[in-house]
Amino acid sequence: MRADSRSRRPTSQDVARLAGVAQSTVSYVLTGSRPISEETRARVEDAIEKLGYHPNSGARSLRSRRSGVIGLMVPQPRGGRGEPFEFIETISREARRAGYDILLVTEMEGAEGIRRVARTGVCEALILMELDRRDERVGAVLASGLPSVMIGIPEALGDGSAVDLDFERLAALVVERARAELCPRLLLFGGLEQRRHRNDVSRFLTGIDAALARDGAPLQVIHDAGPLAGVPARARELTPEGERTAVFGLGRVQQVLFAAAAAGILTDPALRFMALAGEELAATSPLLAAIPRIDPRRAEVSELAVRELVRLLQVEGATPRLQLVEPEWSVA
Repeated sequence: MRADSRSRRPTSQDVARLAGVAQSTVSYVLTGSRPISEETRARVEDAIEKLGYHPNSGARSLRSRRSGVIGLMVPQPRGGRGEPFEFIETISREARRAGYDILLVTEMEGAEGIRRVARTGVCEALILMELDRRDERVGAVLASGLPSVMIGIPEALGDGSAVDLDFERLAALVVERARAELCPRLLLFGGLEQRRHRNDVSRFLTGIDAALARDGAPLQVIHDAGPLAGVPARARELTPEGERTAVFGLGRVQQVLFAAAAAGILTDPALRFMALAGEELAATSPLLAAIPRIDPRRAEVSELAVRELVRLLQVEGATPRLQLVEPEWSVA
């Protein structure tokens, strides 16, 4: 019987299914953007031949690309040397050390920015940061066939590598410290409930719930979404005489601590401030040097992201993996 000429053409998804590999692996074989074992390559090429699959000319043109450039999608600049700048600075330095240059792509370009970078062939690999739980850019990266590393863990990570701070362990450290300080309540500032769409916030709050469920003294969690400058005063107002309230947030802690200092309650025995911050906190002001501090280890996360990407680019048969960096107290 003659085949229906209107039947659909085979896709890379069909090739992946027949070869028993991920769709991204088909892209890697076509583009040559990541080392693939000869056995896997043979299975993919055999499936391509059996199905009569014809990749588009754009995919074929990528096959021998080695640009020496890594694309880094960064948050929209907000001025100053904030947390994203530390990631960018470390990633750029480590990439140069490994022989690669960095091309910055702003997050406002979204998935289309990823597709544009892949089409032009200017980058041979990608790093994404500041990810939402459900982030449209992740699908675009995986579909591009380029080796990639996410700083963060989106829900649809798929066949990709990711590195990040272990935010669930961070939550456990915060709860453990609040209980050790005999605080019956923990105030979380920064409107975290309203930011659950962020992958890091979601994982942190999941960790808070898990830590509360474990044996220990009762601990009431209060979510504060008000202006940061008013956090210390609000925490003090809700604390009954003779009790303590632990105070913590995932960002912009300096603004909260300076507000506490200005109100004269930075060292109030009724409040127990904790900070997610590095050495920069103590360097900002001697007043903040004694605040219990958990190191977010941004430099280590950034270095690990580059090392993972170089591994994917240079090691034959390297497979994606998830790596979490353990948070730790710097000042306890």
